[in-house]
Amino acid sequence: MIYAADFILPITSSPIKNGAVFVKEGHIMAIGEASSLTASYPDEEVHNFKKSILMPGLVNLHSHLECSSFGFLAKPAPFSDWLKEMIKAGYAMGKDDWLQAARQGIKKSLAAGMTCIADITRTGAGLHAITEINMPALAYLEVVAVDDKNLLDAVADLLEKVKGFWAITTTSELKLGISPHSPYSLSSSALNALSEISSEYELPITIHLAESKAEVDLISKGDGQLADLVQGRLDLDVIKQGGSGKSPAFFLDSFGLIRNSLIAAHGVWLNENDIELLKRRGSSVVLCPTSNELLRVGEAPVAKFIQQGLKVGIGTDSLASNPEYDLFAEIRKVRSIFSKQSAMEKSALKEDEVDLSSKRLIEMITIDAATILGFSDRLGSIEPGKRADLVVIDFSSTSFTNPYDFLVESASKSMISHTILGGEIVYYR
Repeated sequence: MIYAADFILPITSSPIKNGAVFVKEGHIMAIGEASSLTASYPDEEVHNFKKSILMPGLVNLHSHLECSSFGFLAKPAPFSDWLKEMIKAGYAMGKDDWLQAARQGIKKSLAAGMTCIADITRTGAGLHAITEINMPALAYLEVVAVDDKNLLDAVADLLEKVKGFWAITTTSELKLGISPHSPYSLSSSALNALSEISSEYELPITIHLAESKAEVDLISKGDGQLADLVQGRLDLDVIKQGGSGKSPAFFLDSFGLIRNSLIAAHGVWLNENDIELLKRRGSSVVLCPTSNELLRVGEAPVAKFIQQGLKVGIGTDSLASNPEYDLFAEIRKVRSIFSKQSAMEKSALKEDEVDLSSKRLIEMITIDAATILGFSDRLGSIEPGKRADLVVIDFSSTSFTNPYDFLVESASKSMISHTILGGEIVYYR
């Protein structure tokens, strides 16, 4: 099969006007001008996407597929109030409900051009839904609401899941990780145990970190709105001791959880010392501006992340806190936040050190995200030998000169006409 379009956007090389991609057995065999490829492979069927950009599939670095039926919660609310409603909604779900929700999330992901995700699953439903569609992913088994009373049972349950899922996640395109939910939903003993399990089984980690001011208050001082919510449900020594006197990042670091394999989700309240710590440890942070806005937790210090050279990615979070579910919308918000913060700081750094060009933003939802997940040799760009995971952007209603600027300034999931996974069209409108 040859897929042709007005523009091919390989990401790691220059855009190709009137280009094409030759696909065979789910992988990219060749890329070039359409006239050249069709002449070289005259027997191949040609699918020509007119008035379109053909680019790598998008990589979503933070999702909760199994929470995709919680869209009714996606309305502006204080974080602690929203979290309380999330807990209540979860109690009403059965095993089949979680799986159906995860399948719904997969459909919405494909419609939004996402062909690889970092997904957090507490029940395992997200991982099952991912394997059904054969989508590349890093699936994190979540551990939440564990204190010393239920620690042994929680660890046994996690190890059983790890061993149960191990066989289906040892392929090159599906990886397993663990997700200690957050510093405020696990006891110190639980955090320490999860750190040891991660190291022993070489499992990457993702954690909700410094998402809200209430989290900072709970970890540093042992009080605040979140402490009030958690105290009735969990017996946390950090609350009993009146706080740790540390930021959430340094608190986690005391358990060895700030490490190279860590993807810290949100990072809204990370300070400069936290950022330096994450950079030194080789950790990444994933930005979720729409979710942060909806839950009124503030804006992540994007400019400082970029200026200090922290590895940064972008995610949607779940449909419970992001009704848009659109990575193009997310990158626009990231650019807006970066521009505003840079102007306020009147940074004297060199321009190339604070660059957040259109190209770099697109890289953040393709090749950079693939690199963070350890998939850059398989996906994230259009190159021979990589998976044929592609997305088609219809620009029939507009015109442009620079495809990167167009995508950042104007594209949305509504412009996605086709999503291609492993060489096969799995979504079209």
